[in-house]
Amino acid sequence: MPQQSQCTEAQKVSIQGNPFENQLERSRFAIKWGGILGAGCHPVYYLVWTYLLPQPYDNPWLRLSAAALCIPLIYQDKWTGPARRFLLPYWYFCLVYVLPFVCTYLTVRNDFSMMWMMTEVMMIFIMAICINIPSLLLGCVGIGMFLGAMAAIITAPAPVTLDASHKAGIALLPVIMLCSMVFSYAINKIHEQRNRSLRALAGSIAHEMRNPLAQVKYSLDSIGHMLPAPSAEDRSRTIESPQMTHLYRHLSQGQVAIERGLQVIAMTLDEVKAKPIDASRFTYLHAGKTVRKAVDEYSFETEEERRKVTIDIRREFLFKGDETILIFVLFNLIKNALHYFKSHPRATVTLTVDANCIRVRDTGPGISRNVSRKLFEPFQTSGKIGGTGLGLSYCKRAMQSFGGDIHCESKIGAYTEFVLRFPIIDEAEFKTYEATLMEAAKPTLQKKRILIVDDEARLRQASCDVLRRLGAEVDEAENGQAALEKLHAEHFDLVLMDLNMPVLDGYSATERIRASDDARYRNIPIIAYTTESAYMATVKTQKVGMNGFIEKPFRPAELVQVLQHALQTAAHQATKCDTSVLAGKRVLVMDDEPLNLSITTTHLKRWHVETVTASHGQAALDALSNGLQVDAILLDLNMPGMDGIEVASTLRTMPGKPSTMPILALTGYSDDDKLQAALTAGINACLIKPIGAAQLAQCLAQTLIPDTTTGLSISTTETSPVQPPQETITDVSQIPGIELFDLGKLSELVTYNGIDEVLLLRDRIAELLVDIEMGNKEQDIERIHNGMHSLISMAGHAGANALIALTRQHYFDLPPSIGPMGF
Repeated sequence: MPQQSQCTEAQKVSIQGNPFENQLERSRFAIKWGGILGAGCHPVYYLVWTYLLPQPYDNPWLRLSAAALCIPLIYQDKWTGPARRFLLPYWYFCLVYVLPFVCTYLTVRNDFSMMWMMTEVMMIFIMAICINIPSLLLGCVGIGMFLGAMAAIITAPAPVTLDASHKAGIALLPVIMLCSMVFSYAINKIHEQRNRSLRALAGSIAHEMRNPLAQVKYSLDSIGHMLPAPSAEDRSRTIESPQMTHLYRHLSQGQVAIERGLQVIAMTLDEVKAKPIDASRFTYLHAGKTVRKAVDEYSFETEEERRKVTIDIRREFLFKGDETILIFVLFNLIKNALHYFKSHPRATVTLTVDANCIRVRDTGPGISRNVSRKLFEPFQTSGKIGGTGLGLSYCKRAMQSFGGDIHCESKIGAYTEFVLRFPIIDEAEFKTYEATLMEAAKPTLQKKRILIVDDEARLRQASCDVLRRLGAEVDEAENGQAALEKLHAEHFDLVLMDLNMPVLDGYSATERIRASDDARYRNIPIIAYTTESAYMATVKTQKVGMNGFIEKPFRPAELVQVLQHALQTAAHQATKCDTSVLAGKRVLVMDDEPLNLSITTTHLKRWHVETVTASHGQAALDALSNGLQVDAILLDLNMPGMDGIEVASTLRTMPGKPSTMPILALTGYSDDDKLQAALTAGINACLIKPIGAAQLAQCLAQTLIPDTTTGLSISTTETSPVQPPQETITDVSQIPGIELFDLGKLSELVTYNGIDEVLLLRDRIAELLVDIEMGNKEQDIERIHNGMHSLISMAGHAGANALIALTRQHYFDLPPSIGPMGF
């Protein structure tokens, strides 16, 4: 087997080094399609120039011979064995005959007509495309044109004469030939550069991925060594605590290595495409903390290698950038330094943080001045086998995107030092940034009940002060056991849990919370704060069911951001619903607006719900009286004739299933009195338009299957009164808390209903706006009311939030006899 592998490699090297094979491989596409075009075009052009656009002269035998010569090229795959060595010469012979020879022959016989002189020019450029070696191109075209001209002169019935225009045309051919050679040379160079870039890209990815893949292998091997051996006699083997700690460490390192490997691929591809780094994701970071994180997460091959890398924090400073990108930069610099440790076993690496700069200095062999000048250019290297220097090119771009720079200082035989310089952050600017973050988090944290669990009273108090300033209601517990007691006695929206505490630690407390029978706390967000390394804490906190963590010490803004994210994620997850519980159900949908019916039924069918539709209340009652069987009714409160409240009241008096059937109502806007009237009539729940698909699915699932955990509590007894705006807003951009347009809803509509439905929706909105305007001119309040009712639904489906807000606002301007009421 080893011998076979060596032979294969030898063959590959032989092929790669054989110019004939290289040229043949590069010409394969041109050979096949040249054969197809040559075999087809010559007969076709003979018919065109003879019958459709007659020319003075053409030769069928010449055309047929050229076509016949091209046919073997089509079957180039059949040229195997000894015949293969003749394929490339045959290709060049065909080119000479089929293009310059035939074209020049026919040009001379047609007395150098304008059409044939243009054919000569076209022929030269086609030859340049097919032959990328300038000298070979010149030889093939020259030989073909000379032989074609001689053959035409010999076979011409009369002597060939050249007038001034002919000579002028012929005089241009050398210039065109020169241009074609330059064109051929450029194509060849582009092809070579592309191949070099692709090889460099492949080499770079392989080079950059070697480190994380080696770390994954090392971590998996270490885990394998620590696991107890399988034994049929003793199946209940236990792992001791020190071993468990090591297992978690290796698992964490493996996960970090995989994550960093994926980031390496993404960054490498971005570098090749020169894709700009997105500065919108930049945040304020501590340089020293980021350097420690980089060293902690770096995949050292041995403990001895790790001990050779030291950190010296002389002066901590803030910078604005991306943590992942800076860690990648430091990874590259550490890896480049460690590369020479085998040949320089006494070498060390020191990362120094000082006065707006980070210095990465190794005492390795050093780099010459000529090499160091080119280190940051794409695809440059200092001589490492398998390296491309792509990482340093990215490092340069990354630092420049931060507003800083990187340069290299080195002395042969002494040291190499990379200096990363960052712009100075203005303290006032940073304070403004943190104040903005805190203010943005207020709506999320306000009135949220947060339990802080920590055995250090000072830290608890500091966290409490920060959160209370943002409107949160905070309680405290000194250990995990006390936290469990408080959770059973009171309601909390989030728990901030220290991991290392007496009595009951954070891990154990979280496990008990997640195993609780109380559904309120099985899914409560739990955030850990710890002094453990980030990569270790990630795996361990995920294992016990925590939703995130923050490292001690932390800035107030960091704490607030983590808690804000956890609460927003929990709220988002609460809006999700398992729609599989709806499959097979049958729902009667009532709405006088055809587009509403179409869009609503499309959503229901996505969840495998069977639908029956009715455009008004009486039609639905008739169908149910005649024995229509459904599991639930979804109706609009405002319909012509019999409205939704009347339909519900009638259903509740009917014998049998209709009297207990779940009824959901859709309403555009409503006050307490109207909602209470709907609930009194027997409607189970009201949904305020516009509603999203997820909200509709949740409401249906909870109504049809009360035990379903959807995360949405539908109140049938309590509603919030709708307050009219205090002042008229004429500019939609001034509406607080409103995104002018929800592209997500429009995208969902296009995906599931199609573009035709979107166009119908657009036309319907335009109709409704005209209808409302006409109602205003005619002082027809009912017409305005009905138009607004439909407009809120249509705008909701389209995601036109600003239009909805303005429609609702002007709805309060209607006379008291009409509004506000449910529509």
